[in-house]
Amino acid sequence: MTAAPTASLLLGMLGLVLPVTGILMALTPYLMPKRECFAVTVPDAAVNDPHLRKLKRIYLAAMLALTALATTATVAACLIDPQHAALPVFIVGIFALCVIGYGLMLYFRRRVQAYKRVQGWQAEGARAVGFVGNEPFPRPLSLKWGLLYLPVIAVTIAIGVAGYATMPDQIPMQINLSGGVSRWAEKSPGVVAFPVLFTVFMAVCFLLSQWMILRSKKGSDPAAPAASAWAYAMFARAQSIMLVAMGLMISFIGPLMELVFVGVLTLEQMIVPIVLIVIIVVVASLAVSLIYGQNGSRLIARVGQSATMPRDDDRFWKLGIFYVNRDDASLFLPERFGIGWTINWGRPAAWALVAGFVLVVAGFVAAAILFT
Repeated sequence: MTAAPTASLLLGMLGLVLPVTGILMALTPYLMPKRECFAVTVPDAAVNDPHLRKLKRIYLAAMLALTALATTATVAACLIDPQHAALPVFIVGIFALCVIGYGLMLYFRRRVQAYKRVQGWQAEGARAVGFVGNEPFPRPLSLKWGLLYLPVIAVTIAIGVAGYATMPDQIPMQINLSGGVSRWAEKSPGVVAFPVLFTVFMAVCFLLSQWMILRSKKGSDPAAPAASAWAYAMFARAQSIMLVAMGLMISFIGPLMELVFVGVLTLEQMIVPIVLIVIIVVVASLAVSLIYGQNGSRLIARVGQSATMPRDDDRFWKLGIFYVNRDDASLFLPERFGIGWTINWGRPAAWALVAGFVLVVAGFVAAAILFT
């Protein structure tokens, strides 16, 4: 493989990730349940309110314009100075999308809150819904699917052990956009163990995400209990399937690294499957989000709309995305603005879990530096 294809693959990946991320963020208000508008509880029927629809259109246009600007800047950087400017401009673009997108959400959230007060929208109570016994709905994949990581870890270990004697004294660790190796490491058991550590770390991260889905409060609507419970179940199952598939694909980077260390593959050749994995992950995430919506909201978009609010949890959502409710036994629950799940910061266990995960990440980073 020549340097040009290597650079083209990497830059093409950057050029795909940024616009897909921006488009998904721009469409977020349209992917949320009908009773949620910019992280504010509103009646289902408000989905057709002209003022709220206008706010969503403005947010959509602003985010699409920002996405176009960031994508154009990244493409220009790739064409002018791909070696030095492409990656920094891409990182700045992603950061700008996240920060400005969140800032716009907060701005429109305040406007929706003010409009809600003017309209006099208030909850009729604090209704909830639950099912007794076995729920007749699809279920997320169980943690037993995590056993699929064991063969990948075993293969990674086997390649490292079997090929250690034939590995060169200097092992390539990093490649630049010109196709040349930019960093080497001396052969050692630690270097060979790093792909195993990477695979185990990925398995832990994805299994934790899978556990969050299994333990999460269900995103059901008291106004349409059966339909909303079914839609959420479909959404949670689809997300769990996607997590398992993504985790396994990413974990295969471990064996690929060992093959590079042994000399069966070059770093340039390893770029191709990595780029394919990233593309599949990005496209799959966008597709599942557009098909299901948050909590499966798009599956029941045509269900009858209520002019009342069964409950109003706005007071528990700080800055629109942080859920703090000490009286809620749930540790995890669906996001209020975005696709996925968040944590109940009002529970001490949440802080312990976050602290533990931070320690795990810090340990992985420290071990990676030490090993390589």
